[in-house]
This record gives sequence, structure tokens and C-alpha cells, in this order.
Amino acid sequence: MYLDDYNKYSCSGCTACSNICPRNAIKMVRDSEGFRYPVIDEGKCTNCNACVRICPNIKKHEENKIIGAYGVKHKDENQRRTSRSGAVFIAISDYILNNDGVIYGSKINDDFSVSHARATTKDERDLFKGSKYVQSDMNYIILEVKKDLQAGMKVLFSGTACQVAGVKAVIPESLQENLYTCDLICHGVPSNKVYEDFLEYIEKTHNKKIKQFIFRDKRFGWETHYETIIFEDDTEISTQYFRNLFYGHNILRPSCHECNFANQNRPADITIADFWGIENINIEFKDELGVSLTIINNKKGQELFDNVKHELEVIDCPIEDAIKNTYTLNNPTPEAPEREKFWKDYLENNFEYIIENYAK
Repeated sequence: MYLDDYNKYSCSGCTACSNICPRNAIKMVRDSEGFRYPVIDEGKCTNCNACVRICPNIKKHEENKIIGAYGVKHKDENQRRTSRSGAVFIAISDYILNNDGVIYGSKINDDFSVSHARATTKDERDLFKGSKYVQSDMNYIILEVKKDLQAGMKVLFSGTACQVAGVKAVIPESLQENLYTCDLICHGVPSNKVYEDFLEYIEKTHNKKIKQFIFRDKRFGWETHYETIIFEDDTEISTQYFRNLFYGHNILRPSCHECNFANQNRPADITIADFWGIENINIEFKDELGVSLTIINNKKGQELFDNVKHELEVIDCPIEDAIKNTYTLNNPTPEAPEREKFWKDYLENNFEYIIENYAK
């Protein structure tokens, strides 16, 4: 466990430990690479070991076995147009909201930081749409989830698999009947520090303030990956600088390279992702608005999916065909061989140097 050995490869930053601590003795603090890790206030700590007992890297989640895989497209084309892929999350979250439930997901804030938030309306939920290629700040969101469940509300929590595991580790099983979870297949989470420095670099280079940042602009097509920056004067540029840094693997959290959840035993009820390779299963089902790979991991997930099928176009897919083009359903993302050199260069040089040497 990280709190024992300070091995950064063993901590996903899920915040379970900081949320479970009865003395509020654990804070999530950024390191020099911009990733949050738990730090104990020894003056408050009573050595109760609650953090040790619930750490998802120690406490294994229940065994799930994929029971179904589908290609999914929302029947409302506008929902797909404004979502990252096929908008299956919109159908699922609509069902929860229509049953007086609450949704938790990640959004981009006014200052361009990314954090988890609570939504009770579709307008609030719509802020969760789109890709965010950094790790969202969970803060004490798990305690909010717990309060809603204690109040008898239905709750849908969406996030990366490690975040879902953190939520389920903290929430007592007696409260999980109304907890529905959806994990996103994750390539790894890039550094918030690099993201912030990238935005600062863009503003300085163009001498303009940014109004909006789109991590992955669907106007270029579902399968492409361009980021778009819109400035306050409504001019815009699109680049692949941050995308190239992301796929270079140098800026990923260390634990992503030894991820406990980069396999088919998912902690969530439903797993969703872009359906890469759908053309090899059903070429007619593919289009430029995107298709969601939707994986059902347990009976609860199947019941939830069955309740929203009428909102969707759905095709059944052989499980082995559905998952073979999604790397992190079988292995963690490999660590870049030059990662140590990259961070040495990062801390010693300006961002223009990083762009020239690592992002082009």
C-alpha cells in the first residue's frame, strides 16, 4: 500500500483512503508530476487502519465475468453528436434521473480543471459529456455518494475503473442496492500539471485567453483525435500536441502501467468505451457519429441496460470479438522507456522544449 511503502505504482489516486478516514487525517496532495497522492497528518492519525482495510489495491473487488457485449448507438442523433461515441451513458443516466436519482461524473470547470460533480438534472448531467484526458479530482465526492444512498436515492457513479473501485470500497454493502456503477475503459490518466502547462503555453504563444478547451473534437470525425482551443475572441486552433504527449505514455500516472483493472474483471456493473473495430463485426452499424462498446459485467448491469434498450440501437456482439481491439481490457498500458528522461527534461526546460522534442 502506498501509505506504507510510498511506491507510486501502487496508488491510483482513487481517494478511498481520504474519504474513509474518520479523523480527516489524509489529504490528497500533488507531487512534482502533478498527480495526487495521500499524505497523512500524523497529529490526527489514530492508526485505526481504516485506510488499509479498504484500499482497492489491497481489498480485491468482487469477481465479475463479462456476460454480454453490445454495439450501441443512441436513437437521438443529437445526443451522439454531442457525446464522445454512441451516447449509451446518456440513456443510462436518463433512466436514473427519470427515477428521481442522481448522477456522478467528471466535468470541465470554468478554470479548465477537471473534477467529479453531482447532477440532479439533465442539463447538469450534460456537463459530463465528452472526453477528459486527465484524472478528475474526486475530492470528497464518495462521501456525497454515501449521503445520497443513505437518503434512499438511486445513484449512478461513472468514472475510471479505479475510481469505481474506490467508491465501492468505501460504501458499505448494505447501501449498495441503489448504487449503479459505470466504468470507462481507460488508456491511462495524463498529468494535470502537463495539461495546465499546455494551456498556459497556448495562451502565451497566441497572446489570447482561452474560452473553451475540447480534448477530442468530434468535428474531425469519431475516429480522429484533435484537441481544439477556442479563444475569447472566438478564433480557434486545433492541434495534436496534447494527444501526442498522451499517446507517448510519458505523462501517464505510474500506477496506470501496473493497473489492477486493465483486464476483463471490471469493478462496475457496466463498462463503456469507443467501439474500435465495429466495422469488423458489422460494417453497416458504423458511422461517423460513433458507436459505444457496452459491456455488461453482472446481473445488475444487465437489468439496468434492459431498462434503457428502447432508447438505443443495439447489436449483440461475440465477447471475444468485441474486446480484442481494446488493449487495456487485456493489459495495462506499457510504460514509455524514456519516461525518466522526459520528466527530467520537463522539470529543467520550458514547455516549448517539450513540444518540440516530445509532442511533434
